[in-house]
Amino acid sequence: MRTAVISLASGRHPHLLRQQDGLARSARAPDHYVIAAIGDPGIQTLTAGRQPSADVVALAPKDGRLPLAAARNAGAARALAAGADLLVFLDVDCIPGPTLLGG
Repeated sequence: MRTAVISLASGRHPHLLRQQDGLARSARAPDHYVIAAIGDPGIQTLTAGRQPSADVVALAPKDGRLPLAAARNAGAARALAAGADLLVFLDVDCIPGPTLLGG
């Protein structure tokens, strides 16, 4: 089973990096890590070269608001298009334990 972890972010870079570090320490790494970056082009550079590798989906704020549902759907669509069977949605401030994805 191919597992994807999907997170939404707009700012909160320290939280996002701690999440990525937590996933890197997992007993089982995600097959795909998708970050829906809302109005934050710096996330691509921030997460580059780190494990697990992040697939960043860039979205723009809509009317000054964060389109959370649209961002979740965009992240899910990207993961499913890459062959994910199981989608795990994590808030940006969630640091996963080592057995979240199994192991």
